[in-house]
Parts: sequence; structure tokens; C-alpha cells
Amino acid sequence: QRQMVRDAINGSCALDNSTTSRGEESEAEEGTNTFVIGVILSVVADVIIAISLNVQKTAHMRNEGADGKPVKGMLKLPLWWLGLLLNVGGELGNMLAYGFAPASVVAPVGSVGVIANEVIAVLFLKEPFRWRDAAGLVAIVGGVVLIIVAVPEDPVDLNAVVLQREYYARPAAYGYLIGLWCAVVLFLVHVEPRYAQKSVLVWLLLCSMISSTTVIAARGFSSMLTQAVGGDCAGAHCVGDELFPPCRLTLAH
Repeated sequence: QRQMVRDAINGSCALDNSTTSRGEESEAEEGTNTFVIGVILSVVADVIIAISLNVQKTAHMRNEGADGKPVKGMLKLPLWWLGLLLNVGGELGNMLAYGFAPASVVAPVGSVGVIANEVIAVLFLKEPFRWRDAAGLVAIVGGVVLIIVAVPEDPVDLNAVVLQREYYARPAAYGYLIGLWCAVVLFLVHVEPRYAQKSVLVWLLLCSMISSTTVIAARGFSSMLTQAVGGDCAGAHCVGDELFPPCRLTLAH
């Protein structure tokens, strides 16, 4: 009897797979729309983050006394709290962008925040604008455009089953995490005390290594979240040749 149930399930999944293959054109169009939404959401979020950082810097500048020391604690500055709230909102928007566009696009698009930060700092904080700053901004714009154009517009749908079977269960994933955190400990114990005061590259490399895991986590989290909010989980779902109950493949359920 169990074998008959399994055969029925596999048959329904096979029928579902054949039915879904007919709608590949509509799915491709939907993938393009979500790709654009992800890019726009990431750009807006990064601009908000740049504004928040400059708001907090303005709060610190206004709080600076004649002796160069702060007059009040930063927690007592309303403008500083406004910047913090804007930063949190921008980061949440950035996280949601991973649910619509590939991480290989959202992460580099974050460089737009550097451009917005430069414009705000020059116009409102009256910071100097150098020629090498202009060259760096041009390089950022060119790199972001190349990535958006070159990366495929059809991201993989990361649900709970795909994450567990295709990513988390692989030995390469565990090897990468173990090697990464060994490198982080090595940086903190040996490299940071010796070279951090001489070169900012130490902190850049450390942040890049740690953020590689946060980007992957945010991608999976936001993908399952967007599927839970906007996906159709009213009926059973097929992943591969297995049938899952309704709402089993999203984060909110």
C-alpha cells in the first residue's frame, strides 16, 4: 500500500512538472520583473544607508565642543537616532532585495551607496572632492553596469528543500565555513595586532570574509520570505520528484 502511495505521489509530481514546463515563457517574464525589482530595491536601500551615515556624522559634528570632545553622549542625540533608524531601514530593504535578484548582483550594486555618500558629503558636509575620487566613482559605475548586464536574469528559487539538499548538505559548504572562520581567527590573532594600524586593507579583507557568509544567509532568508508573502502555497508543491504539503517550503510556514 505504501508503494502505491509513493507511485501516486511521483505520478502527480511528474504531471506537475510536465504542466509547469509549458509555462516557461511566463516564468521567464516574471523572473525579469523580479530581477528589476531587486536591483531598484537595492539601489534605493543603499542610498538610504548613505544618507543615514551622513546624518549620523552631522550629529557628531554638531555635538563637538570647542576642545574637540563631544558635548553629550551620542545616545542623547535625536539626530543620531534618526540616522540609526534610516540605516536599519536601508539594511532591511537591502536584505529583501536578495529575494528578488541574485546575490551576485545585489552585493556589487551596494557600491551605489559609495556614490551617494560622496555626493552628499561634498554638497552638504563640504568635504573636498579630488580627482582620484572621480576616477574611483567612474570605475564603480562601470563595474556595476557590467555586472547587471552580464549576470543572468533568472535567479534560482531558494526554498527550504533546495537549501538543505543542494547547499547546506554538501561537504564543500562545511569545508568553506571551517576554512573561513579559521582565517578570521588567524586575522584577529596574528594579522590585526601587527598590521591593522598601518593599513586599512586588513579590516577590508576581514569584513569581506565575514560578509561572504552574511550575503549567502540573507539570500536564502529573503528568498523564503518573499515566497511566503507572494508565493502560491495554497496547494501541494513538488520539488524534484517529491510532493510536499502546502506552505512547507517557505520561511513563514
